[in-house]
Amino acid sequence: PDPDAMGSALALGAALRAMGKDAEVFAYPDPAVGLNELPGYDRTVPAAEGAALLEEAPPDLLILVDCHRTDRCGPLSDLLPRIDAVWTIDHHLVSGRQTPVPGWVEARACSAATLVHQVIAELAAGAGDRCAPFTIDVEMATCLYAGLVNDTGGFRFPNTLPVSFELARRLALLGVDTSAVARKTLYRFRREGVVLLQLVLGSFEFHARGRVLSLRVDREMLARSGAVLADTEGFVNIGTSVEGVEFVVLLKELDEDRWRISLRAPGGGNVQEVAARYGGGGHRQAAGCTIAGSGDEVCSTLVAELIAALPSGTS
Repeated sequence: PDPDAMGSALALGAALRAMGKDAEVFAYPDPAVGLNELPGYDRTVPAAEGAALLEEAPPDLLILVDCHRTDRCGPLSDLLPRIDAVWTIDHHLVSGRQTPVPGWVEARACSAATLVHQVIAELAAGAGDRCAPFTIDVEMATCLYAGLVNDTGGFRFPNTLPVSFELARRLALLGVDTSAVARKTLYRFRREGVVLLQLVLGSFEFHARGRVLSLRVDREMLARSGAVLADTEGFVNIGTSVEGVEFVVLLKELDEDRWRISLRAPGGGNVQEVAARYGGGGHRQAAGCTIAGSGDEVCSTLVAELIAALPSGTS
């Protein structure tokens, strides 16, 4: 989970508790740097404990944020489909083999935090005799701002809309230290992550006369650097900053011959279509999937698909 997923979940959890509900927020192992500094993270339930909690005390409602498929929920993927009521609040394009769970999926939104803010604002107004009104506090606002600023790339990505700045203004008025949130969660690396980045930079390979860039993180690199996969957060964006690059593919080795793929289209193409062919998804210009095979084979296949998707069709 990135700052949008974690920030949205933390804010919604805090809002539900402000309504008098019993709400727990699940966190996954090895959070990306800065996530554990978000308000409320210290009271999250680790996924390992979350599985037992769900078995012992099934919730009345389970809410997925920044995700609309239970098979994308890591160590809890096998358990979540057995929960009676599962809803989603998400802003990714619907794709893949599994039907999305019921809820609110709005792909035009720049972040899940944008949608969650609207939900919280409605809840804060009160719900008749069932729930008393509450105030959106600075901790909720800080978590939402973390999601907003990260999923817009510091308001640099094409998904940044006028409403993005309006939400930033509203959250700042609630007391969010916008500079501190950006400093803690945006383009920040652990020392081990920097050592890993040095290795990853050596894997950069340009294709189609520099229009397609591939890079990878394998388990040997992780072992040499002492880093974890969460330390790769933001690596793919370094690739998108290279002049002339229209497509970027980052391969991250999960297990032997199993790769997590991140695709980007800084040139304005559509990588969501490519990810969807492998059961993944995301946005037109930022998507991902998981593919089995050797690193060289997977990379060659994806590069070929991206070259074919170049506007001019050149190789």
